Amino acid sequence: MTKKNSYILAITGASGAIYGLSLLKALIEHSYFVHLIISEPGFTVMKEELDIFKGGYNSIPVISNCDAKQEILNAIKLNLTLNPNIVSDADFNFYTDMFELLDEKFLESEIASGSAKYVKGMAVVPCSMGSLARIACGISGNLIERAADVVLKEKKRLVVCPRETPLNDIHLKNMLSLYSSGAIILPLIPGFYNKPKTITDIVDFMTGRILDSLCIDNDIYVRWKGYYNGKYDEK
Repeated sequence: MTKKNSYILAITGASGAIYGLSLLKALIEHSYFVHLIISEPGFTVMKEELDIFKGGYNSIPVISNCDAKQEILNAIKLNLTLNPNIVSDADFNFYTDMFELLDEKFLESEIASGSAKYVKGMAVVPCSMGSLARIACGISGNLIERAADVVLKEKKRLVVCPRETPLNDIHLKNMLSLYSSGAIILPLIPGFYNKPKTITDIVDFMTGRILDSLCIDNDIYVRWKGYYNGKYDEK
């Protein structure tokens, strides 16, 4: 395990936890170490949407809890391996060394400081409107908010992926405030020109766009190729 090149990934309490797991998988497959933080509501959403963490967030009291990490990896394996790079349990076990699970209350974490120079950026996927508002206001009440604040002040890439509809003026103002502070606002709104056949295709589209915004080269999703001579280029 090495943290020489790493990203912070926060999963908050908005719907769409599968997007966060997809990005975790993609970052690991691109050889990046991941500092994963799941908020209290995030655990609840993952329980409801992915049928994991039946004991609730209180069952994850220890940083890098092995059982919790295994539940996360099992959810990835169950939901996101229609085109698997994970071909065996032995290969799959490699993933456990490529991320740590951090308690959102652990404000003493190394990633809460700008001195963690190996951290290249951060993504909040999905981002609830509550988390977005607190980050926009510079509140550092938990590790997610503090890490985002640090990433912004260090002029690194912060990609915030809200998942809410419709949006009110408070939501929009908070997004504009974050954008003005240097964050990338990337709503979880998939395109359909790639003619998705599965949920994984839809999720991969957004995962690829997030990687693009983090400046990570990828071929996870089908890119728009344009029209030539009045026809769409299928190549």
